[in-house]
Amino acid sequence: MVEKIFRVIVSPSAKVRLKKIYSYYKENVSLEVARKIRNGLLDEADTLKKRPESKALLRMRKQVVPPYRYTKKWSFKIIFQVFENEDLVSVVDFMHDREDPNKKEDL
Repeated sequence: MVEKIFRVIVSPSAKVRLKKIYSYYKENVSLEVARKIRNGLLDEADTLKKRPESKALLRMRKQVVPPYRYTKKWSFKIIFQVFENEDLVSVVDFMHDREDPNKKEDL
């Protein structure tokens, strides 16, 4: 059986969040660490092209369709939605574990 391959896109708001994460680590830690985190998160997001529906559902007060799911890389969650009919995964946010997803208005 041929495994279904999804197209992975990163939303504009997720790109902004990734830039903020990158800037924070560049200013407060080092350029090398900032690059490692950015590249690691993007590489992990790319793995969602295979079996994204196997990832955990994100618990939220307000549920949406399709539901939000997440995968982890270090202390970060990569939050995404799977659009089965379009063979598409949309990454909507990169979030540190210390953040509360229920406080996010844009999810």
